[in-house]
Amino acid sequence: MSKYSEELKIKIVLDHKNKGFGARILSHMYGPDRKSIEQWIAQYELNGKFTEPTRHFSGEFKLKVLNYQQEHHLSNLATALIFGITDKGTISAWRKKYLTGGTEALFQKQGRYSKMPKKSLIPNKPKEEWTKDEELAYLRMENEFLKKYLALVQEDDRKKQQQRKDREKSKLSKN
Repeated sequence: MSKYSEELKIKIVLDHKNKGFGARILSHMYGPDRKSIEQWIAQYELNGKFTEPTRHFSGEFKLKVLNYQQEHHLSNLATALIFGITDKGTISAWRKKYLTGGTEALFQKQGRYSKMPKKSLIPNKPKEEWTKDEELAYLRMENEFLKKYLALVQEDDRKKQQQRKDREKSKLSKN
């Protein structure tokens, strides 16, 4: 969901179209920054609607956009409007990736790397077939788990005892 409602965007575009207000004046009147207003006006004039943010683009699409921009000598903003990309900076980022990493960089999956190890510490075979190192690693992991579990149980017990004491104190102070 976008930060600004479609109703507000339409109102801003209509004020620009009908009353002749510029993006700077509209920005002071309604709040959104001038660049966003300019982009909304351009999107509405080109498509008659506003482009909603897209989270994922395929590598083929990115390559197609960059090739089209290069062939037609277009700016990032013009290219973004044609292909329905909400932020012209996205195209700039794709070009940078392409120049530094080539075509493969456009096809790489984007996102955070997992903090969890991909390989399980527990071997995927019967316990009888474990090596000494695998068994030792498993026992160490089990020991750490039990220590943490015991600490959590003790903390929970301490909290319950403290709550009982607090209730008893509040009962005594009421009497």
